[in-house]
Amino acid sequence: MSLNVNGQIMADDIFAVKKLDTHRPVYLLVGAIEKIVVKRDNTPQPNDPRNMVHALRNMRAVDRTMATRPLTPNELREIARFVAGEKGDENPFGGGDYTALDDLERDLQPAGGVSWVKTNFFEGLINLEGAAAEARDKANKSGVRAIAAALTAPGGLEKLGAILAIDAFNGNDDRFDFSNQPVVNPGLRRLTNPGNVGLCLQHNVMRPVGMDAYAGAAEFRSLDKAGQPDRGWSGYRLKDDQRGWRQRFCEEVAADTETMLGPRNRKILFAATNRLPKNAGQRLATGMDQGIAKLKATLRTIGDPRRAPPGLIGRMVALGWANPAPPPGLPRR
Repeated sequence: MSLNVNGQIMADDIFAVKKLDTHRPVYLLVGAIEKIVVKRDNTPQPNDPRNMVHALRNMRAVDRTMATRPLTPNELREIARFVAGEKGDENPFGGGDYTALDDLERDLQPAGGVSWVKTNFFEGLINLEGAAAEARDKANKSGVRAIAAALTAPGGLEKLGAILAIDAFNGNDDRFDFSNQPVVNPGLRRLTNPGNVGLCLQHNVMRPVGMDAYAGAAEFRSLDKAGQPDRGWSGYRLKDDQRGWRQRFCEEVAADTETMLGPRNRKILFAATNRLPKNAGQRLATGMDQGIAKLKATLRTIGDPRRAPPGLIGRMVALGWANPAPPPGLPRR
C-alpha cells in the first residue's frame, strides 16, 4: 500500500508526520515514496460533510490538483494507531516531530461537528500571507517574487480568476469578499484571507491552487435548502449580466494582491514598481469567464437530479444552467 488520495491510509504506510499550519489542524503524512495531506474542517451541521464534498468537487472543475476525499473512520483509527505507536516507541529515530505527534493526537480526539479530508501534497506550496510576512519581517522577497512571476506567467492570473468563479458558486468568502459593501482587512478592498491565496508546483510550473474551497462558517455553504438561493448568494455574480461587476471586482482583487506583494525596489527613475501587469484585472475577469464555462459544463453532467442536493439544483436553476423541476404529478422530460 502507499499514501495517495484514492487508497486507504494504513498505519504501516506512514513513516513520519509534519504539521503544515501553526494555527489549523493540517498535517503532512510522509510515506516511503509518497506524501499526503490530512486536514480537519469544522462541519457543525448534519449535512456539512456532504456540502463540503460538493464544494471540493466544484473546485476540481477548474483545478485537477484538488483531488480530495473524506477520511473514513478506519483511516482515522489507523492514523491514531501510528501516533500511539510512535509516541510509545523509545527509538529516537522514530516519528521525528514529537510536537506534531502531540498536536495530531489531540486533534484526532472525537468531537462533534468536525470532518477530516485527505488531499494531494502540494509541492512547493506558498501563500500570499506567508510570502508577504517574509518580505516585511525578514526582508526576504523570494516568496513575493515567485508569486508575482507565477501570476504574471501565461495562464497564472486566469487560473486564479477561475478559482474565484468557483468560490462565488460555493459561497466561499474565505479568500475574497463578493458582497456589495465588503469589510475586510485594513487597506484592502476584497482580500479576506491571504493565507488561502496559494500557489504550488503543477507539472513543474508554479500555478494558483484552489485549496480551502469550503468555508465551514460561510452563510451560503449549505446545499440543503430547495429552490433558488436568497439574493445575497455570491453565485448570482456568475450570470452574464454581471460581467461589468466582475470586471470591477477583479480590478479590486488585483489591487489587493498588488498591495500584499508590495512594490519592487527600482533604482532607475520612473521604472515600474508594480509586480503585476497593468491588465491583471482583465486577465482575472477572463479567468472567471473560463471558470464559469468549466463549472457549467461539469454540473450539467449530473445524471438524475433527484440524487443531487436540492440546493445544488436550485443554484443551477438560478443561473439558467438547469430547468426548474416540473410541478408534482407531471413527468420529467
